[in-house]
Amino acid sequence: MTPSPTVLALRLLLTVALGQTFQFQEHVFLQFLGLDKVPSPQKFQPVPSILKKIFQDQEAAATNGDSRDFCYVKDLGTRGNILRLLLDQGLFLDSEKLPQASSCLRKLLHFNLSAIQDKEQLTMAQLGLDLGPNTYHKLGPELELALSLVQEPHVWGQSIPRPGKMLVLQSVPWPQGVVHFNLLDVAKDWSNNPRKNLGLLLEILVKGNSESGVNFQLQDTCAGLRQSLHASLLVVTLNPEQCHPSSRRRREAIAAPKASCKSLCHRHQLFVNFRDLGWHKWIIAPKGFMANYCHGDCPFSTSLNSSNYAFMQALMHAVDPEIPQAVCIPTKLSPISMLYQDNDDNVILRHYEDMVVDECGCG
Repeated sequence: MTPSPTVLALRLLLTVALGQTFQFQEHVFLQFLGLDKVPSPQKFQPVPSILKKIFQDQEAAATNGDSRDFCYVKDLGTRGNILRLLLDQGLFLDSEKLPQASSCLRKLLHFNLSAIQDKEQLTMAQLGLDLGPNTYHKLGPELELALSLVQEPHVWGQSIPRPGKMLVLQSVPWPQGVVHFNLLDVAKDWSNNPRKNLGLLLEILVKGNSESGVNFQLQDTCAGLRQSLHASLLVVTLNPEQCHPSSRRRREAIAAPKASCKSLCHRHQLFVNFRDLGWHKWIIAPKGFMANYCHGDCPFSTSLNSSNYAFMQALMHAVDPEIPQAVCIPTKLSPISMLYQDNDDNVILRHYEDMVVDECGCG
């Protein structure tokens, strides 16, 4: 039998209402994660080994109940709870306009720092230049890296940016692998004054003479560098609102014991699967987490009421029913860490407090 128009209308209204509720709740949760919308990365980015190691260490510590400071990144020796690997959005400059025969390449480096919020404190900004796989079997020529700030605005792809303040002038053997440079002061200036972020000018020169026998080697070296060169900026920030001082501890009450009656307050298992939410397309790890939740009755009992206040509230409720009963709430929570990509294909490692319910009690 075909449903009546009234039934169809009710179904439509219910579907729209449920959809709007889900979208609203999703939006609120994304705001909690520091995102304004669901990311939709264009391509999958490999996770750098340093971020993978930090994520695994934090996961292990949280699982084992380690009381370590999760807002201190031990591997990097700096405070922070948000790590962003920003990809270079710059471009190679025309090699025909290079002024010197020994110049291998010029590249404009540009990193978008707009995702960093005002309340975040920059604690580290490390530029990584990948010059190709490091090998000792076939050593190449010595390279000279020159890195400078771009002096004035320019038209992308139509003009050569003018170099300003020199930041780095360093000789390195090739192939070298990844070389790192501290750009914390530069990143702070860009974060405080976004208009100053005109990019960086990287020039790589091959050190040696200009004999005819070297020119062919120079071309090979430059072609290899142009193919293997990748630049990224590892930015670490600290959000004080999400990091409690180590001296400040949660006032944990005595947790409710495992209740013999299923109706009494206790912890229930709840696994949040990111695939069910459609978030597996941008969350790299974990695939989900055991969030759990608290539910159950809180009768007048010293064994279930996990604080003196809850006990007194239950006592007063027995005298005056208008006073609400104590409710089943989390008394102990633990954090999780998440690896994900944003809309600019940047890889983010972020630490979130109070995401997993470990114990429940009445309060």
